[in-house]
Amino acid sequence: MKTNGLELLKINSKTKPVNINSIKDALDHFNSTGYIVAYLDYKVLIGKVNIDSFEFYNNETIEEKYIQRLRLFNNEKELLVWRDNNYLKGRLRIDNEGHETFVVDACQVLWGTDKKELGNGWIKLFEQRGTELILPYRDLKIDNKKHRLFLKTRNYISFHSKTHQATYTDCRFIGFTEKPL
Repeated sequence: MKTNGLELLKINSKTKPVNINSIKDALDHFNSTGYIVAYLDYKVLIGKVNIDSFEFYNNETIEEKYIQRLRLFNNEKELLVWRDNNYLKGRLRIDNEGHETFVVDACQVLWGTDKKELGNGWIKLFEQRGTELILPYRDLKIDNKKHRLFLKTRNYISFHSKTHQATYTDCRFIGFTEKPL
C-alpha cells in the first residue's frame, strides 16, 4: 500500500566497504555503466560512467584533491565515495543480492523549471535566477508545473535489535526519471 506516494518494499541487498585510493579504484569497484554525481570543493558535476572513464559535459574532468563525495550509480548498484580528512573511503551497495531488507523508493525533484538542449545528449536545467544543472539526458519535457525531472533514490531500513524501532540506515541514488512514484 502506498502512503504519501511511498511504498514499503522488500528486496535483497548487500553492502560492503571498499578501499579507494584513486579515481581508477572507484571505476574498478563500480565496474558498470551508469551515472556519476561528483560533489567537488568548487562545483557539482553530473555525468556518465563508462566502464573505464567518466564523461562530463565539455570534457570536464575531476581532480582527486577536490573530491568531497562521489556517487556512481545505476539501477542495480551504487558506489559512494567520500573524503575523510585526506583519504577517500567507499561503500558499495548492490541490490538483488545479499540478504532481505526493507526499502522505500522516493523521487526528489531536481532544480530547474526551464531547459536548454546542449547537443550530444546533454541538457541544461536552469532557473531564471541563475542556478543550473548540466546532465546527460535527452528529449525532456519540462516546465514549472507538471513536467519535471526527478532523481530516484532508494532508502534502506534496519531495525534496532532491542527496541525493534525502524530507522533509515542507508540511501542510494538509482537514476533519473520524468515520472515521480
